[in-house]
Amino acid sequence: MPQNLVRTAVIGVGLFGENHATAYAEYYKSRLVCVCDVRADRAREVASRWNCDYTTDLHEIARSSEIDAVSVATPDFAHLEPCLAVLNSGKHLLVEKPLATSTAEAKQILEAARSRNLKLMVDFHNRWNPPFVAAKQEIDAGNVGQPLMAYARLSNPLSVPTEMLSWSAQSGPHWFLLPHVVDLIRWMFAQEAVEVYGIGRKGILQSRGIDTWDAIQMLVKFENAFATFETAWILPNSLPSVIDFKVNIVGSTGKISAVIDEGGLEVASSSFKYPFFSAVREVHQKHVGFVFEPIQHFVDCVAEDRSPTVTGEDGLAATAIIEAGIKSIESGTPTKIAW
Repeated sequence: MPQNLVRTAVIGVGLFGENHATAYAEYYKSRLVCVCDVRADRAREVASRWNCDYTTDLHEIARSSEIDAVSVATPDFAHLEPCLAVLNSGKHLLVEKPLATSTAEAKQILEAARSRNLKLMVDFHNRWNPPFVAAKQEIDAGNVGQPLMAYARLSNPLSVPTEMLSWSAQSGPHWFLLPHVVDLIRWMFAQEAVEVYGIGRKGILQSRGIDTWDAIQMLVKFENAFATFETAWILPNSLPSVIDFKVNIVGSTGKISAVIDEGGLEVASSSFKYPFFSAVREVHQKHVGFVFEPIQHFVDCVAEDRSPTVTGEDGLAATAIIEAGIKSIESGTPTKIAW
């Protein structure tokens, strides 16, 4: 048992922040000190589960001298204020994707971390997802040659923006889903994106009072390759999984394909479904899955004073690609990516 546990906190314990609290509370190198949420009942519920303090004031966490590192898992559009508060108070920071929903805000967060020599990591947890880890190893070993082209699709059924998220009108599939696949392909290619042409559609969600994109496609030119990214928030609720997640990568001498949504398990009862069990599950009273591994990696980096494998720069790059894609949709012309 480490003598000095990393003292942690989580700001935002909603849809995904609870996973951060779980990871910190169960990891042998960390101690969960406090959780924060604007909903007092939710903060109290998670705190009770893990026997820690709770608050509704993010600045209480920022001011605390009993906390070393913080996860920010607030909604996509609400990262800037808590991130800057945490960094300006001298605490290391793990941010749920996306780092921010504009390059201007992402740069502010990155500069705050750099100026104080603090660790900043973005939680692109699919870099720990076993099929993608294996795919990256195949590419790096040269087994498919030079990556030339990719197709990556990540979409949700209509229930996600209409039932699961109360703040979907302030986000969209482009911020809620695209950061995962944009980061994945950039990581797989080991190249920077230079230009994007995007097409999008609105209407179905607008008719339900949610003013955001129904579906988007982006063709992104990288330095020596290109990729098509696709996302939608309007798939039928009869979909057998909460995600529609597929990736193909074509190299100069081979091809890699991953069908993530099927997951290797089928359940047929009153409905037919593919349970997404590999990300988060409880086994023998312990939570396991690739969702927890990057959070534990962040703890390791703080404890051992080393740099995270996923950086703030990675977060900025993903935000810049998506932001340029939205500008391209709005202008109808290809847009250069600058960050």
